[in-house]
Amino acid sequence: MRFLVILLSLSLSSAVYAETWLCRHESPDHEDLTFMPQSDGTVTWQHQKLGTMDPLKLIVNSDGLLTMATQRLNILYSRFFHLDKFSGRMGETTFRGSTLRRLAEKDPELNWDMVTTLWKCEQTTQLAK
Repeated sequence: MRFLVILLSLSLSSAVYAETWLCRHESPDHEDLTFMPQSDGTVTWQHQKLGTMDPLKLIVNSDGLLTMATQRLNILYSRFFHLDKFSGRMGETTFRGSTLRRLAEKDPELNWDMVTTLWKCEQTTQLAK
């Protein structure tokens, strides 16, 4: 019985680690991004130079997929991030007003490289606050 009590107390006092993803782009024009899913349904994220950004809305956080999006309706753009946890590949899709108009008009010249950016991510361990 004492062994069980000691074991339980040790497990409760052990550090809790947060899921953290560091994402890099092959182009030096893109700064590193860090994503940390929270228990309140948001994702805290940081831009290497701009610092902490407005929290993202957590859409899916499963064993294999992390999907998040901007929360506020923004007339300039909406951003979606889809991270495959197994491969570490993340696609960032940014829809600007002009792009949405071109999609609605079925513009055959729409350049999808202007809409989607691919990142390489790795999970890191950080102590939860």
